[in-house]
Amino acid sequence: MLRVRFAAAFVLALGVVHAQDTQVVTLPAPPEGMAPKPTVHAVADDTPAPPAGATAGGSARTRGLFWKVTSGAATVYLAGSLHFGSPDMYPLPPAMESAFRASSVLVVEVDIGAMSPTKAMGLMATSGTYPPGDSLWNHVSERTRSALPAFAAQHGLSADMLAHFRPWAVDLLLASQMMQSAGMRPDLGIDMHFMGEARGAKRVEALETAEQQIRAISEVPDREHARALEDVVTDPGRASQILTNLKTAWIAGDTAALEALVADEFKDAPESRRRLLDDRNTRMTAGVEDYLRGGETVFVVVGGAHLIGKQGVVSRLAAKGYTVKRVSSAN
Repeated sequence: MLRVRFAAAFVLALGVVHAQDTQVVTLPAPPEGMAPKPTVHAVADDTPAPPAGATAGGSARTRGLFWKVTSGAATVYLAGSLHFGSPDMYPLPPAMESAFRASSVLVVEVDIGAMSPTKAMGLMATSGTYPPGDSLWNHVSERTRSALPAFAAQHGLSADMLAHFRPWAVDLLLASQMMQSAGMRPDLGIDMHFMGEARGAKRVEALETAEQQIRAISEVPDREHARALEDVVTDPGRASQILTNLKTAWIAGDTAALEALVADEFKDAPESRRRLLDDRNTRMTAGVEDYLRGGETVFVVVGGAHLIGKQGVVSRLAAKGYTVKRVSSAN
């Protein structure tokens, strides 16, 4: 089965780098606080199954990923983002837009305005390149060496330039180019949409820093990144189809389909799964809990992969005793 781990992660889980302008998304760590007294509630879903044809496009058929979490006087809305989007994902559900307007704070996964392109490039250079005397070609298969030059040229990149980067950095650069070739753009991502609406009107905070995200990526063994890179460059048509499937499932709000796609992409890459999803889910859950201890209405937007599944933020919050409800597009 094809692995397009970084393309999938870029859309659903990582808000790291837009390759063309090297703009890095950042977010601050959550404040410390006391743990809540748990009273276990089930994760309720008051949303009917998506109607026939809901997976074909956006507009009124867009359901997305959206939950409401309450604790005392605090309400936190959780919206699952695709970091790259396309026009057919819009308009977003009225319930999601209404909840955003009612919130006093927007919390994003990473704040793309918090780091200069110069610092972003410095982080990439420090963590994403090999020292003199080493190169990408020493860490990838012969199949990758044969296929990468033509694939890179197709997306406006040079194989000679890419040879200086580690497999994860090449994956990120190519994933960004693939997304845009498929008509998916970072400025149409769900987090970018709400950041634009919040500008000058709401406080914007974040759950991670760029350094935290890049460290999580760079600590995954090269061999796992190299396998993902091989699959992308040797079967790009299949990779594009999986990206389409991800967007289709997101539009329909089909969490089961998204969970299956994510599980398949990470099933042979345990370190990637742990560092890119599970460990970060722990940190994000703690950050959301801090807002639930306050008295504000808060709108949180993170990559959709962080919200779904047994180890996702939604399930973790329910297990801790918070009241969690899936919000219908019609609500």
